[in-house]
Amino acid sequence: MSSEEDWEQEVLEAQLAMNRNSFSELQQHGVTELTELRLDFLYLAPDERSARALAAVLQDETEYEVDVEATGGGMLKKKTWTVNGTTHPTVVSQEILDEWVAWMVMVGLENGCEFDGWGAQVT
Repeated sequence: MSSEEDWEQEVLEAQLAMNRNSFSELQQHGVTELTELRLDFLYLAPDERSARALAAVLQDETEYEVDVEATGGGMLKKKTWTVNGTTHPTVVSQEILDEWVAWMVMVGLENGCEFDGWGAQVT
């Protein structure tokens, strides 16, 4: 495996490990496999081109609400680009989350972006 493949595998494994903790937290707040949630997500992008390419893929493939944002920049600072969004309401289970996160990680990497995680608001 190349160092890039190793890094990609590390990103995926880290996100899947966080899924276990996050789903456990959701369950502690009353979420079951019948509860519909909207999942918020965030990617880090190296530049505007990568961010916009990923946003286009996400919108085409999923119809999620997706935004591209730039922060910082200025005299000597490079802008930081992010892609963030929200899914449609959906039921979640550990298996569904793992499959979704694996896809989100891979589509990000295919577009030069890193999946930084997800969250959900439980009411």
